[in-house]
Amino acid sequence: MEPSLPTVTEPRSPGASAEGGALSVAEVVARIRGSIERQFPAPLWVEGELSNCTYHASGHIYFSLLDPEATDRFGQTLLLPCAFFRGMNQHLQFKLVDGLKVLCLGQVTTYEGRAQYQLKVLQVQPKGKGALQLAFEQLKKRLQAEGLFDDSRKRPIPRMPERIGLVTSPSGSAIHDMVSQLRGWCHLVVLPVRVQGEGAAADLVEAIGLANRDGLADVLIVGRGGGSIEDLWAFNEEPVARAIARSRIPVISAVGHQDDWTIADYVADLRASTPTDAAKRLVHEQERFARQGREQVERLVETMRAWLDEQAQRLAAAGSQLRLLHPLKQLERSLDRVQALRAQCLQVTHHALDRAERHLQGLAGRLSALSPLAVLARGYSITMRLPARHVVTDPSALAAGDQLETLLARGQVWSTVTRTDSPRSS
Repeated sequence: MEPSLPTVTEPRSPGASAEGGALSVAEVVARIRGSIERQFPAPLWVEGELSNCTYHASGHIYFSLLDPEATDRFGQTLLLPCAFFRGMNQHLQFKLVDGLKVLCLGQVTTYEGRAQYQLKVLQVQPKGKGALQLAFEQLKKRLQAEGLFDDSRKRPIPRMPERIGLVTSPSGSAIHDMVSQLRGWCHLVVLPVRVQGEGAAADLVEAIGLANRDGLADVLIVGRGGGSIEDLWAFNEEPVARAIARSRIPVISAVGHQDDWTIADYVADLRASTPTDAAKRLVHEQERFARQGREQVERLVETMRAWLDEQAQRLAAAGSQLRLLHPLKQLERSLDRVQALRAQCLQVTHHALDRAERHLQGLAGRLSALSPLAVLARGYSITMRLPARHVVTDPSALAAGDQLETLLARGQVWSTVTRTDSPRSS
């Protein structure tokens, strides 16, 4: 709340003044207040440079606005005292520091306890750049000075992770892009959060903390699709930056497009230009491994074909020699042997190719079976307790009356707990 101002009595009439027609202090203060209020009846914008900024424990901010190009008749810099009360400054997105040029919207009034005029500030805007951009630069400078951007503290990204956590909106385009790239290569853990608006930063912090507490993934992708600086602002919040820095699980930041940079990008262990780019980086090694397998099969087939061609040439040469010697029986037997060997070689080749194809199909089936969507399609479900959306694995964590949300292969079911039954230990 704003500090209360002392009550000033109404000015007395000249006939009631002190001896000799002197005015009381209250009368002088009241006349000054009245004069100022008549001169400045409505709020106005004032441009100046911040000086003597003080953040009070009460939440109020006190400072002065100065005009560096003007002085009073004694050569002193002109100062306008300002009070920015807590009720007005709680949504200020940047820090007020001495020397910053600003525009202040306020009501010129008096602080009657000291008979001092002041500007009761209602709103502050930085001059020359937006408030969000200034807040971004201030936070970036401070976290960089703390060492949160240093390469020495960043963790290596696993080359072939088995579990990947996706910290993003469950309904945005980003999750569909990432799932389409990652499906079939690894186990996906989706940690649904809001990615813009009120509460988005808190959701991101909670999801990163949950993944670390429960060891849900080998690597996290934290991100969303593109948008304006206002849309992406949750990823510029200090709590999100510190949650990424605290994470024991390596974090890939994938926010917006190529030209979008956020504080999360600087703190994360790896910055990807887009969510799709982040997914591609994680499956690069798996794709390389699969490509090497295909190349080995192709080399095996080529080797077998070359060997068969060589054998055929040798057999043909032997047949030519036999025909030159005219031993008809030997020639017939040799020709039969050639055909038998050729058929055998072809059979061996076909069997080898069939085994290789079955092996590849088996690998593809195992990879598909790891997909969380495939698990749901087989009749399994995921149950979470509301409102925190914690995954339920033990009925002892529930109580009658708890609200549940169950994810199925097609849609969700909401229910209320009426009874729980924990398995008895043997």
